[in-house]
Amino acid sequence: MKARRLRYAIELPDMLSLMTYQDPHALVRGLDSFPRSDWPSPLTAVHLAFQVMVGAGFAMVALALWAGWLLWRRGTIYDTAWFLRALVAASPLGVIAVEAGWTVTEVGRQPWVIYGVMRTADAVTPMPGLAATFVLFLVLYIFLAITVAYLLRRQVVQSPRLEEVAALAAAGR
Repeated sequence: MKARRLRYAIELPDMLSLMTYQDPHALVRGLDSFPRSDWPSPLTAVHLAFQVMVGAGFAMVALALWAGWLLWRRGTIYDTAWFLRALVAASPLGVIAVEAGWTVTEVGRQPWVIYGVMRTADAVTPMPGLAATFVLFLVLYIFLAITVAYLLRRQVVQSPRLEEVAALAAAGR
């Protein structure tokens, strides 16, 4: 950050200009074109969140390509244990990508609410009494989490055993 250098970057010349303006030679201004007081803060959080978002997206694309290849070669995706494990491991990636994208959007636009019009410091409304509301919602959500955990556990404990289901199926019920 202090050296204003991006290490380990994969450079794709003219790609941002092409994606943004459909012109590979269009000028895209970088952070160094703006006063330091207008930079997002903290900048590192925005950069890392962007990397997480893009990494999660590429991982999901790779998983989709793998699934397509399995369907083409084997006709099914369900008989490959490694693919199924990867699918389970990748299941939270969509939510992670959305949250990382939200972080890029919200933290990345700081210190502006509306660029060049209103700074975040001018838009904040002082709100006394938020601690009480926060504690109330925290207690409510803890209660709901305990209730859901209890109900799920009860459902699993009361579910019929595999042997009972097999016996009922054999008996024609």
